[in-house]
Amino acid sequence: MLLPVIALIVATTSAAVTSVDTTTWIVDNHGRRAGALTVITKGDSVVARWIYTDRNRGGRVETRYHLGHDGRLRAAETRVVLADGTAGEPTERLEVLGDSVCVRTGLGATATSTMAVVSARAFVGLRGQSTPYEQAALARHLLAQPDRTAPLVGGGEARAEVIADTSLRLGSGRQYARLVMIYRGTAVTPTGIWLDERGQLIATDVQWFVTLRQGAEPLLPSLRAIELRWRDERAEALAKTVRTPTNATIVIRGGDLFDAESGVMRPAQTIVVRGDRIIAVGAADAVRIPAGATVIDATGRTVMPGMWDMHGHIQVGTQGPLGTSQLSHGLTTVRDLAADIDVATSVRDRERAGKLASPRAVLGGIIEGPLAWAGPSDAIARDEAEARRWVARYDSLGYKQIKLYNVVHPDLIPVIAAEAKQRGMRLSGHIPRGISMEAAVALGYDEIQHAAFFFSNFFQDSLYLPRMRAYSQVATAVAPQFDVFSPAMTRLLDVLKAHGTAIDGTFNLWIGGGGALVGAGGSTDQQRSDSAYVNLIRRLYAHGIPLIAGTDNSSGATFRRELEMYELAGIPAPRVLQIATIEAARHMRDDRDYGSVSVGKVADILIVTGKPAERIGDLAGIETVIRAGRLYQVAALRAATTGRIVAPTGADGTDHRH
Repeated sequence: MLLPVIALIVATTSAAVTSVDTTTWIVDNHGRRAGALTVITKGDSVVARWIYTDRNRGGRVETRYHLGHDGRLRAAETRVVLADGTAGEPTERLEVLGDSVCVRTGLGATATSTMAVVSARAFVGLRGQSTPYEQAALARHLLAQPDRTAPLVGGGEARAEVIADTSLRLGSGRQYARLVMIYRGTAVTPTGIWLDERGQLIATDVQWFVTLRQGAEPLLPSLRAIELRWRDERAEALAKTVRTPTNATIVIRGGDLFDAESGVMRPAQTIVVRGDRIIAVGAADAVRIPAGATVIDATGRTVMPGMWDMHGHIQVGTQGPLGTSQLSHGLTTVRDLAADIDVATSVRDRERAGKLASPRAVLGGIIEGPLAWAGPSDAIARDEAEARRWVARYDSLGYKQIKLYNVVHPDLIPVIAAEAKQRGMRLSGHIPRGISMEAAVALGYDEIQHAAFFFSNFFQDSLYLPRMRAYSQVATAVAPQFDVFSPAMTRLLDVLKAHGTAIDGTFNLWIGGGGALVGAGGSTDQQRSDSAYVNLIRRLYAHGIPLIAGTDNSSGATFRRELEMYELAGIPAPRVLQIATIEAARHMRDDRDYGSVSVGKVADILIVTGKPAERIGDLAGIETVIRAGRLYQVAALRAATTGRIVAPTGADGTDHRH
């Protein structure tokens, strides 16, 4: 039986047709062209080439499809597009053989081979890196199924949900547009795609980079508004399902309290929360429990302040399952260091109004330069006037910090620093190309993001030669060979110490090979690289340089790992917890209201099974999270993150009423 897989070509499925049909979609980066998706159809073959620049990263992939005379898919393959524009060796191949599919993967697509027997309803497509062209083909296939669900070759299934059918003005006419959300496997955060009346791709969903049909650019604001409205409504509905009902007053009785101010444990304490504030803290036998309060018995557990991830990025999905994931890891505040302004301010404001199950957002605004490697933002500063305007705009919207990025012109840094300081805002960032860490600090940086700069800093020429590369790639090559205890490193640490510069190292990215996530590639000697970064933590701490705990991870899943790296480097567990709580609040001048479990402060509180003040790994035992007096059980938060529903109850499984 030949599988009825969907035809992938744009114009025709007839092999007799020998004319060439070329369709182009642009890749948009906040109003700037970052690349293109080009689909070429000729006879029975289709080639989709998707190339775009995302800093030093981006997509460089070509997929090839061979179809039979009936238009059904017979074979496909994926290749990486090389720097010279040619296609490299295949990394995946599939071949349809009757009702089976033979899949080969690995460089040259010969390393492994599997023969999958699939159902007639299955979607047969490339399992690795594909393009929006194939995503649109998957959407069409799912919409053709009675239940809009289909198995996928290689396992799992996908499901489509139609979010919007609309007609939008485009020039003198109108364009039909359908928004389809695709859920793969157990994922609860879908990928969206916009299709026209023929089921062909109009645009991908609202992300930093949008693949958009050429000529359809005027539709983008309307497409964005429709999708964001759906995501907003979905997130607010989710928040109602995960919050545990309580009375106006919550009592946490008998837990051992980590006093973040002093860094010591206080046994058998009781905390009283009314509304969003803490109104009493004291020995369990000395604090009166108000009548009618919701009481949580925390005996034998650790009670501590909610933690701060100081390096996050709010995405369109952050307010939904990603927000519940962050809460489940004990994060009650996340500092955002680059997000679309409309999304970031909306998430911040609606969370504070109690509409979202997400951490509190503290916003830092990115400013970037105009070069081809510019990051994903519309905050581009080409001259001093633009630089000042961006600082002023962020300040007017309640942002607390400015973050400079990779290709900001160094001449603009003093202007931005002066404007930010005048407005009471912190200044931090990457180290822009062409300057050193010492220069950035001298020009006004309060803080530096990413520990990798400590290694690329000493090899400035290698950022440009033999070809222009990112700091992360250079650091990956340098770290295994670099002596962290060298006099040059000591001099750099002395400069940082003298200026009081803080380090947001995101060590979880670099230790263990995570740098590949940010385009660094794998280290040739990961063990020595890991040792260099751990020793760097030791040196920073011993030098008295402030450490800021951040992940650069939208889900919060690696935050505990970040803290464990500090512990591994010899920082005592109580000090690590202080870094994650009260010291983060102090950096942001927020410690009057946040950072410790103290009378008068906002009730951001964790209840943990275990003793994280002795072993950071015990943070795996977080079972209850309170954010501004709103009570969440971690079991319910994690269930929502994975798409399951768990009825919220009390912290130990029952709803205690006094």
